Parts: sequence; structure tokens; C-alpha cells
Amino acid sequence: MTTRPIVCATRGGEASRRTQERAIALAREQGAPLIFLFVADTSAISAKMKPARDLSDVLADELEQLGASLLCIAQARAHEQGIEADMVVRRGAVRPALESFLREVEAGTLVIGAPERGAEHPVFDPAGMDHFAGQIRAGLGVEVVVVE
Repeated sequence: MTTRPIVCATRGGEASRRTQERAIALAREQGAPLIFLFVADTSAISAKMKPARDLSDVLADELEQLGASLLCIAQARAHEQGIEADMVVRRGAVRPALESFLREVEAGTLVIGAPERGAEHPVFDPAGMDHFAGQIRAGLGVEVVVVE
């Protein structure tokens, strides 16, 4: 029986480092494959730049490249601890992109950081995170670990 992968949704910064470290520890404990995922959410860019579609696409491409760079750092961090990890960048709104990816890889666990207090454009507020985690658990059978 193959162990289902652990998906670590990450964005960079100190909070993401804690999330990545927890995912690495879980992968080691469970002997599970680890995948770092960055979702380049371009919805805010697209909404503000409708007339400048070409510029919006360029900015989205840059965001994806930034995400790939952040994932390389996470991957190197895992490698230093003896864990091989894959990395994936997706473009789109965070929630549907996460759900789609979890289904695609038949994930067993999602490791995600808690909402940042005082963030200007948070993806989740605390209640929204609890609701999202419950949906993922019930709908996909994926365990959700929220790292504070």
C-alpha cells in the first residue's frame, strides 16, 4: 500500500517556514511523499487591470516565477533534512486550485498556515479556514493540519 502524499501549501515568509517544517516532519514520520504547492492567485491582479490584459498576464507570469523560487527554497530545506520533495506551481484562485490539486494527487494530508493577523488581503479568515478545512476533510477525505 502506497502512502498518500502530503501537500504543503506555502507562500514564503517566516509563517510559511513553520508550515514547511511541519510538513517535512510529517513526511519523515509517515514516510509519505511531500509536495510543496504555491498557488499564484491572479484574481486581484486581473480585477484591477482589466484594460491592461497584457500587463496582467506578465505580472501573473512573474508571480509564478516568484512562487517557483520560493518552492526551490522549501525543497532545499526538505533535502537538507533528508526528505525529497516535489514542487508545483498553479495559477488561479487559492481555494479551488488547492481542492483540484488535492484530488489530482490523491493527497492524504494538507499542511497549511493559519491566516495571518493583520494581512491586507487574507485568503482565509480564522472562521473561513475552519470551514475550508472541514470541507476538505469531509469532501475529499484529506486530513488538514493548520500550522499557527
